[in-house]
Amino acid sequence: MDKVALRRINLRTAIDAELRRKGFKNDVTFCEHYDLNPSHISQLINGHGSFGERAARNLENKVGWEIGLLDLESENESLPITKGDGSIFISPIEFKSADTKGRTSNVQIPVYKDVKASCGSGIENFLEDVSEYLEIDPYILKIMGIQTNPKNLRIIYSAEYSMYPTVAPDSPLFVDVSDKDPNALKNGSVYVFTHNHELRMKRVFVSYAGSKTVKLTSDNPDKNRYPDEFITNDQLNEINFVGRLELALVKP
Repeated sequence: MDKVALRRINLRTAIDAELRRKGFKNDVTFCEHYDLNPSHISQLINGHGSFGERAARNLENKVGWEIGLLDLESENESLPITKGDGSIFISPIEFKSADTKGRTSNVQIPVYKDVKASCGSGIENFLEDVSEYLEIDPYILKIMGIQTNPKNLRIIYSAEYSMYPTVAPDSPLFVDVSDKDPNALKNGSVYVFTHNHELRMKRVFVSYAGSKTVKLTSDNPDKNRYPDEFITNDQLNEINFVGRLELALVKP
């Protein structure tokens, strides 16, 4: 790839990493933070400005990126981004087939593309057949807010609007399958579970005032369509919990 074209791609990737890591709202706030000209940065990204060796090194130095970062190449044209203090590391994200074993430091999360929460029947053994794996750097999971061990994660999909706006239909769901003990639920968290041969997803609230009661609620404010449900502790133990929702990638 042409060196200048590579720098433009890497600059876009590097800025995106900074937006996620430091919570900048957009490119303009990123530029304001580092005293950069937003118009000039936009021109560099979109191919309307000169992006030579000197300009690349000056930009890396001003932002605090590792010198030479904007010239790095990878097989997938995806930029591994590092700083001298190791505070950023973004590696390529790649889907692998079900029989592929990872050969990098990345982790592989099983993906079940045909499994959707709040969907029909016959899903008792739905976590047996993996569709594919999401190969991802564990650090990306951390900056996405996932705290559990990546080995505990499974990816399924949402089916409808009961948990909207927290979860949109057809959004990938990162589920922690290690957190499924009905006697140790995290109050107020969203859980995926099977009940009466249906895979469901609800926010769970446990009350210990008097006798133990449990409220299963949808995040959708339309309570006529998605009413709250109340069950007893005995009924809670009849539910087969799959795991706790760690993250939902909400589609716009």
